[in-house]
Formats: sequence, C-alpha cells, structure tokens
Amino acid sequence: MRKGIVQYYLEQKGYGYIRDPKTREEFFFKKKHLQTEVYDKARVRFEVGENRHGLYACNIRLEASL
Repeated sequence: MRKGIVQYYLEQKGYGYIRDPKTREEFFFKKKHLQTEVYDKARVRFEVGENRHGLYACNIRLEASL
C-alpha cells in the first residue's frame, strides 16, 4: 500500500484527491473507494487502480497513528 495525504475531499460531491508525498503524484478518488472516513490533510494508506480515465486511489483508509 502507498501512503499519501488527502489534498481535499468534497463529501457533498463524493470525490477528492490524494497526493503521494514521495512521488508528488495526485490521485483522484470517489467516496465509494473509502474504507474509513477521511478529511482534508489526513494521512492515509491507499492502493492504485486503473480504469479508462487513468489511475485512481482505492481501498483508502486512515493511517494508524503510533
């Protein structure tokens, strides 16, 4: 799984973006790909999927804090 930071999440619209701090790639995600609730600037773990529109984040969950 990759680590990232939620750049923003528009709950009313059901989508957002996650940025991988190592590669600086941004990944689109939809509400249906969330495993836990997220919020802006949250640290998360996620997997990358691909569809006809390109890469997207899926299986997103908050990163457990130590």
